[in-house]
Amino acid sequence: MDIIKIDKALVVGLGYRTGPAVSNFLVSKGIDTSVTDIKDEKELYPIIAGLDEKVEIYAGSQEPEILDRGFDIVVLSPGVPKKIPLIREALRRKIPVISEIELAYMFIKGDIIAITGTDGKTTTTSLMGHVLEELGFHVLVGGNIGKPLISIAEKTGSDSVTLIELSSFQLETVKNFRPHISAILNVTPDHLDRYDDMNEYFEAKLRITMNQRSHDFYIYNRDDPMLAENLNGIKAQKLSFSLKDKSAAAYYDGAVVHLKDEDKYIEVIDAHKMQLTGLHNIQNVMAALLMIRSLYKKKKFNADFKGIAEGFYRFPGLEHRMENIGTFKERHFINDSKATTIGSVKMAIESIKGNCILILGGKRKGDDYSRLAESMNGKVRSVILIGESKDEFMKLFNKYNCVAAESIDDAVIKAMQESSEGDVILLSPACASFDMFKSYEERGAAFKESFKKLVKGDLSCT
Repeated sequence: MDIIKIDKALVVGLGYRTGPAVSNFLVSKGIDTSVTDIKDEKELYPIIAGLDEKVEIYAGSQEPEILDRGFDIVVLSPGVPKKIPLIREALRRKIPVISEIELAYMFIKGDIIAITGTDGKTTTTSLMGHVLEELGFHVLVGGNIGKPLISIAEKTGSDSVTLIELSSFQLETVKNFRPHISAILNVTPDHLDRYDDMNEYFEAKLRITMNQRSHDFYIYNRDDPMLAENLNGIKAQKLSFSLKDKSAAAYYDGAVVHLKDEDKYIEVIDAHKMQLTGLHNIQNVMAALLMIRSLYKKKKFNADFKGIAEGFYRFPGLEHRMENIGTFKERHFINDSKATTIGSVKMAIESIKGNCILILGGKRKGDDYSRLAESMNGKVRSVILIGESKDEFMKLFNKYNCVAAESIDDAVIKAMQESSEGDVILLSPACASFDMFKSYEERGAAFKESFKKLVKGDLSCT
C-alpha cells in the first residue's frame, strides 16, 4: 500500500496515545482524516484537545454508516476489537483495515526487532534497548511499551535499530509488517474475553513471523509447549531458549546463561550479577541475548560478549515488575503489579525462596484461575483477596487461608497479620486493575505508598 495514494482515512478508536498520534500523523501527510470513538466528546475532551484542528471527530458512536464518506483506509487502534460491526462492514466493502504498526512500518528504515508474548514483553524490550544503547547502537523503542510506533518511525535511519513491543491486538491486522528479528517469549491464556479460544489468541501472536524470510531470525521459548510444537511454516532461522533443555541455543544451568556460538557453548551471563530477579527474568534475558546475537550476525559484526554481559548487569529492572520495595519487621515486600496473567504469577511464586503472602485479585480476564492453585502449594501461606474477583476467588482457593481486603491499605495490614518473619509479601494480582485503579501502575504505586505508611507508623497492623 502506498500512503501517497490515500486521500481519506478513518481512525477507529481515539484512546490516549495511538489514536491521536495516528490522526495527527495522517493529517501531516495531507490526508483528509476522521476519527471515531464510542465515547462521547465530553469524556474524550482532554484527548481531543491534542488533535490537529483538521481532524474530523465522530464521537459517541461507531456506526458502519460512517463508511459512506468514502474512506480509502481504516486504521484500527489496538484497544478496539476487529469484530465490531464497523470493521466487519469495512472488510465487507474491501476497505483496507490496518493497524498503527502496519502504517508505521511503511516509514521505518534500518533493522527491526519485534517482541511479543503473554508476559515479559516490556521488560525484554526495555532490557534490549538498554544493552544495545550501551553497545553504541542507534536505538528507538516503541509500540505497546507506551510510545506509539508512528511517533518514532520517521526518526529512523539506515543505521537504526527499532525495537517494537507488540500485543496480540496490534498483530491482528498487520499485513506486510516484517521484522528482521522476532521473538515470542511465551503464550499462556490471556485476553480470553476478546478471543474465542486459545488458538485464536495464539494465531494473533504468531502473525509476528508470517512475513519473515529465511535470512531473518525467530526466537522462541522451547519450554512453552505451544511454541515448541508450532514451528512449521516459519521461514526464519529458529533459535530457542530454555530453563531445562541444554540443547537450546541459550540455556540456564541454575547460575549461568550459556549461549551456543557457532559450534560451541560459551558462558555469557552470571545471573548473580544481575539486578533483575526471578526465573521469568532469566527467560527474558536469554531471549534478549539471542536477539542481540542475531543482530550481530545480521550486521556481520563480531560480538563483544563481555560488553553485552556488562550491559545486562547494569539494567536496573522496571517498576511494578518483581520490584523489591523494602523490608518491614523482617517481611520482604515485592511489587509485581504488572503480573496480570496466571503465567506471570506462577513464575513470581516459583522465584520466591521460602513462604509468601500473596495479594491477589482484580478484574478477571476470562482465564481459568484454578490453574494457580498448584503453584501455591508449599509456597503461599495466605492469600489476601482484593477487587471484584474476591468472592469467586474465595471459593476457588478455599483450601488456602483466604482473607478479603477492601483496599490496598487493608490488604497490606492483613498481609502483615497473616505473615511471619522471613515471609515475602507479594502483590501479584493475576488480574487487570480497572475495577479499582486506572492502570497497573496506579495499583503498584498505591501498594508502595501503603508500604511507606506502614514503615512510618501511619498504618497499624496490630
